[in-house]
Amino acid sequence: MSDTEITFSSGDVTLHGSLRVPVSMRGPVPAVLLLAGSGPTDRNGDSALLPGSIGTLRHLADVLERKGFASLRYDKFGSGTTGLGPYSVEDVADLGFSTFIDHASDALAFLGSQRGVDPKRLYVVGHSEGALIALSLAQDNDSIAGLGLLEPLAVRLLDLLTAQIDAQLDAVVAAGQLPVQIADELRVALTGAVESLRADGTLSDALPEPLRNAGLVPANAKALAEEDALDPRMLAAQVAGDLPVLTTVSSKDIQVRVEDVDALDAALVHTRLTSLHMTRTNHVLKDIGDQQSTGADYVADLPFSDEFTSGFGSWLDKLRG
Repeated sequence: MSDTEITFSSGDVTLHGSLRVPVSMRGPVPAVLLLAGSGPTDRNGDSALLPGSIGTLRHLADVLERKGFASLRYDKFGSGTTGLGPYSVEDVADLGFSTFIDHASDALAFLGSQRGVDPKRLYVVGHSEGALIALSLAQDNDSIAGLGLLEPLAVRLLDLLTAQIDAQLDAVVAAGQLPVQIADELRVALTGAVESLRADGTLSDALPEPLRNAGLVPANAKALAEEDALDPRMLAAQVAGDLPVLTTVSSKDIQVRVEDVDALDAALVHTRLTSLHMTRTNHVLKDIGDQQSTGADYVADLPFSDEFTSGFGSWLDKLRG
C-alpha cells in the first residue's frame, strides 16, 4: 500500500509525514506512531548527517502494515520537508527538547483522529532517542495502549555521551593516535561541561574542538540539558503496569549497551514487558551477521534483521490478540 502525504500542526510548526492505513482490514485498525532517533532524522529513518539510505522507520511501517496496523511517521523538526519551519538556525538555541515531545504528542492526537484508525488502540514505537520521547508521552497518558522501545536511550543522555567519548579516547590513545595527557585534558573539560549543563543549562563556547564536534556547543545547551533531565529508568518506573511494552537490544549495537537496557527492563518489570535480545543486529536494525558494527554499516545495502523483524512481528501479533 502507498503512503498518504499528510501535514499536522504543532505550535507554529507544520510537520510533514506519511500516513499508512491498511484498507483490507474490517473496521477501525490499531495504529502506531513511529518516532525517529536523534539528529536530523526524517520520516524514513534517514539522516542528513549520513550519505545514503538507512530506512529504519520505513521498514517498521512495512512490518506494521503486514500485521494490520496503521502507522504515522513524520519528518521531525530540523529534517526532511519539515525543516526548521518558521525558525532560523539562530532561533534553535531557544528551543528545548520539550519541542520534540510536544510535536510527538500532537502527532499522536492527529493519528487518533484519522478515518479507519481505532483511537482506543494507539501505540507508540520509538527508535533510539525516540524511545525516550515515547516514555515521556506515556506518563499519565491513558490514550497510549502500548510502547515499543527499540534500541532505546536507556540512561541519562550526558551519562551516555560521557561513556561514548571515554571509549573513543581510550581507543585513540591505545592506537597511539593521541597522547595520554591530551586525552586526560579532554576528559576534564567534558566533566566540566556536564557539570555546567546540569547546574544551569549552559555551555562554554571555549570547549576543545573534539567536544564541540560532539555537539557540546552553546546553541545545543538548552536541548541537551532538558533531555538529560529525563532519566529513562525513572520514566519507565512510572509507566502504567497494565501497558504492553517491548524493548530490544543487540550485542552488536555500538550506541546502546546491553546492561543499560537490562536496567531499563528492571524498571519496567511491573508492566507487560517483552524483552528482545539480539546478536546480529546493528543500531538501525540491519543484519550485520558476524561482523562488528562501525557505523558505516548503517547506510550499507544490508537486509533488515530477521531476528528483529520476527520478534517485533510476534509482539504485534500479541497486541492484536
